[in-house]
Amino acid sequence: MLQAEVNSDDKARGCLNKALELKKEKKFLDAIDALHSLSDNKVRYGPMYKEAVSLLIELCLSQVHGVKVDLLFPAFRWNNRKVSGNQHLEDGTRHIVNTTLDHLDKRCKWAYDKVDETKAKRSECDLILSSLSGISIDQRVKDLYLVPAEKIVGEVAREMLTFNVIGHSGKLLPIYLETTEKLIELCRTYKFRAAIGHVADSFVRFFLRFLLYPIRPKTNKAYSTRAADALKIDRESFHKDVTAAQKTVSVFCQLLEALIAVSNWQGAWRTLECFTKVLAKTKQHEDFRKSQSDAYLVMATLFWECSCYSFHAHCLLSAAFLADDERKESLLSRAVLATLCVPNIKGRESFARGSDSFFQKNEQIAKLLDLKEAPSRNFLVQRMQQMQLLQAAPKGVVAVVELLRNEVFDGEASSRAIAQVSQVVQKDQSLEKYQQPLRKVVMKRFLEYMATKVTRVEASSLRIWESEQSEGAYVNEIEPYILHESGITVEIDHKTNSITFSNATKIKVLEAFDTLAQHVQLQPAASRRKLDIKPDHLRLVHERTRNLYNQQQSCEEAAEQRRKDAKLREREKRSKERAERIENEKKKKEAADLAKESQGIAKYNEYVNQERRKLLLRRLREKYKGFLIKDIIAQKNSNDFVQEVTKLLADHLKITTQEKAADVTRMNHFERACRELEIPRRRTIEEEEADKHKAERAAARANFLAQHRNEFEKRQQDNQLLRKFLKEAASFQQQMPTKGKVSKRDEQQMLLEMEKERLQGK
Repeated sequence: MLQAEVNSDDKARGCLNKALELKKEKKFLDAIDALHSLSDNKVRYGPMYKEAVSLLIELCLSQVHGVKVDLLFPAFRWNNRKVSGNQHLEDGTRHIVNTTLDHLDKRCKWAYDKVDETKAKRSECDLILSSLSGISIDQRVKDLYLVPAEKIVGEVAREMLTFNVIGHSGKLLPIYLETTEKLIELCRTYKFRAAIGHVADSFVRFFLRFLLYPIRPKTNKAYSTRAADALKIDRESFHKDVTAAQKTVSVFCQLLEALIAVSNWQGAWRTLECFTKVLAKTKQHEDFRKSQSDAYLVMATLFWECSCYSFHAHCLLSAAFLADDERKESLLSRAVLATLCVPNIKGRESFARGSDSFFQKNEQIAKLLDLKEAPSRNFLVQRMQQMQLLQAAPKGVVAVVELLRNEVFDGEASSRAIAQVSQVVQKDQSLEKYQQPLRKVVMKRFLEYMATKVTRVEASSLRIWESEQSEGAYVNEIEPYILHESGITVEIDHKTNSITFSNATKIKVLEAFDTLAQHVQLQPAASRRKLDIKPDHLRLVHERTRNLYNQQQSCEEAAEQRRKDAKLREREKRSKERAERIENEKKKKEAADLAKESQGIAKYNEYVNQERRKLLLRRLREKYKGFLIKDIIAQKNSNDFVQEVTKLLADHLKITTQEKAADVTRMNHFERACRELEIPRRRTIEEEEADKHKAERAAARANFLAQHRNEFEKRQQDNQLLRKFLKEAASFQQQMPTKGKVSKRDEQQMLLEMEKERLQGK
């Protein structure tokens, strides 16, 4: 035995050392494969095994090199096989579970730190990417870090909470419940809505199989029969263990609270279905009353968030009945006020759209709570009286009940009721959510009473129920409730600022009949003598019966016709809405087709523009020899294309101009050298013909001066003539002296031509 343990430690140490070496070499998948060798039956539970399992979990859940969660799941099962049936059962299971949860917490914390770091250090690249993609930086970092972390938590929770992964025996069930609590707390801390849904699904499936489903072996084989027998024993042990039942109810309550916090109503409904069945299966023990009270309190919170006020009040009554003395007073106050907020449901009287689903939902919830139907206010009041809860309620709450029961409920009585409600809420802040519904109850009670007394009331008399004294509060709070929720037929006149009761006259007539009936003398009882019934009497009775039957039939036909008309109107309304939806879909499709067509036109126009740019580039290359430019530049937009081509062409022309200037400079140097070679001969010729040239120059000078004088006089005459017609003579006179002036370059060119002609002449 000792030798086997030594061999087991050696194998575990070998796997661990090999995995550490591969980890240093960044070969993480190979390291995980090496650690999977721990599944060998020869490797037993021990210190080296625990260290190796911790390394495996770290490698699978590390945030540095990626996450390999699927490679971790087999470890739960072969670890369960190694520790089952020996003294390491609890220690081994708790170690792998707690290590996994610790690494999950580190992973989530790392993701949140990365999100905060990215948000705090927003670079220009992040802003540009956000503008181009249309996705904000917050959403992008959430998709990059938080969504993968939530996905990992959900996958690990779904695997760990699966049936037979941790186990359901008397020793393992507390570990399972603690694991569920930690996962719930993890999801609540990091606000993982999808992950808490996976936790709820796995937890519900576990207890459905553990406590509720019938126990049947899957096959006739021995191991299946043994598993069924073990499950039966564990189920009986659970029913006897009050602590396990209390812990289970506590975890269910925490799970429901977490689902309510993230508004996961689908998961909350599935959890509630299982929770009510588990609650009914648990043993009714004196020590279990607090857990039951907590359970009903959580269910009451769920029903309040779902606007199921009747079931909310029912659960609060049960919680108050089972609560201890410390919480009893507060729960009684909440239960009584919640009961007052419940409307009296009178069956399926509405043909409005959605009414059937409302009643179906109430029937399903009532079935879960072992009720025949959704409890009305009268039913809850009777139940409260049977439990003797009203007598134990605080005096302020009882005063509210007495004020609402008062037959005379005029403006003064309603004001006292509102004041009493405000006083009760100020004493206990947990009752604040009932203040606004109770205001509506007081308002309805006031309107019902006033409808029997008057035909019209001033709208200003209803301002006491406003949460804020303003015209907007009256329009947004009071009027919608009167018209849509109160059930009282009224007509609101905004010109006279009054409310008229449509059924006031009928109520007055009924009250008059009641008053008259009280003063009518009662007829004495008929004598017991034998009646003389004649055919005329029978005929009258028959006619009266027939008339009553005809009247009843006509009333039923009229009611049936009204129902048919209502259904027909509802059908027409739905048809109209369906037609509108179809029309809207057609418009959306046309808009999408138009957008697609516009996109195609834009692509075609871009293609045409690119071809035109390529043609322009070819023409520029033909016109300017040596101008090199690639066609890929045509893919840029118009502005960038123009700027780029202009820049390249300007650079090319600048280089060409510089080359031409260099050629001119070289030619000038060549000509200067030629002139220096010709200087001696020219000097001899000049000496020989100096006199001749001097005379010619003198004659040419005289002719030039005479010609210049004639031109000057002519210009003067022209100027004198133009001064009469031109308004801008001054500017014209300034421009004239420089008009015929020869530039220095032209003068040099002219001298060069003259010198060439002279040399050619010689």
